[in-house]
Amino acid sequence: MSLRHAWVGVTLAAGLIYSSVPSFAQAPVSPGVWEAAPSMKYRQNEASTAVLGGKIYVIGGFEDESAPQTRVQVFDLASKTWSEGVPLPEPVHHSGAAVANGRIYVVGGFDNVFPKREPIARVVAFDPATGKWEHKASLPAPVGAMAVGAVGDLIIAAGGEHRRAPGGPAPKEGAHPLYEPITNVYLYDTKADRWSVGPPLKVARDHPQWDTVGGKFYVIGGRDRPVYDIRTVEIFDPATKSWSEGAPMPTGRSGGNAAVLNGRIVVFGGEGNNASPLGIFDSVEAYDPKANSWEKFGPMALPRHSLSAGSAGDRIYLPGGSPKRGGAEIIDKVDTFRFK
Repeated sequence: MSLRHAWVGVTLAAGLIYSSVPSFAQAPVSPGVWEAAPSMKYRQNEASTAVLGGKIYVIGGFEDESAPQTRVQVFDLASKTWSEGVPLPEPVHHSGAAVANGRIYVVGGFDNVFPKREPIARVVAFDPATGKWEHKASLPAPVGAMAVGAVGDLIIAAGGEHRRAPGGPAPKEGAHPLYEPITNVYLYDTKADRWSVGPPLKVARDHPQWDTVGGKFYVIGGRDRPVYDIRTVEIFDPATKSWSEGAPMPTGRSGGNAAVLNGRIVVFGGEGNNASPLGIFDSVEAYDPKANSWEKFGPMALPRHSLSAGSAGDRIYLPGGSPKRGGAEIIDKVDTFRFK
């Protein structure tokens, strides 16, 4: 199905561009194929995403008022249909999700509307076999907007944002007075239901992109307000419990999303582009862990940030998000990307 048939207002010119979002000048370096998928039942933004059992789960997040939700939307890859899943026990946005032991673990995030966000330590797990959510051991400390991924039975939660400690150092110019990014890393043994403290990141950042491939966990980019375009890539090896650095991302950004396709981590969109009137990135870049190198692709069909991303088969599905900085005009659209 082409974008022309699926979306009203799509034009075909030097790539597929959604008409309500101006394209940004970027010469395509490598080809990629964009196609539309069925829209979600509801708009969703700043949600966490998991792929399990032939389904893509879009979990929590918020709509226009930035209040956290319990909503779970589920896309069945076989029937290509969306349905409502079992709601979360409590509402949350900016959480992280990881799949381990046949369950979806939703870690941390924020309570309250985003301007008054309250980091939380809550962890819940969903078992598709029973259709129930279960509370698990909480994080050692409240945190939201962090990177969360699983390698085998181990879940890694890295970086993110927490409240500034009273009486601590004064925030730097342009930083948020109440919140700050952290280097903290927490490790969760899913079999023992126990958290421990891991070695910290080198670079404090929240709203990073991330994923796991080849038995390692990658934390990519992020922000440390007023800097929204960190390029640093840090790689965690659970076997040695140590971090190393990868080649920096060509286009530093935060608030995008990433998924693995053909052994490469593909990063989409993001926020903090001062060259755009909408403040977002349309960049698509793929990291090859074996070569420790990046490859640039043409721009997104629908540029946005705070979108979800899930890989299945030969493509990556990208539900929801916002085409404007700050989360305005949240969408229910879904598009897919694959290598040509």
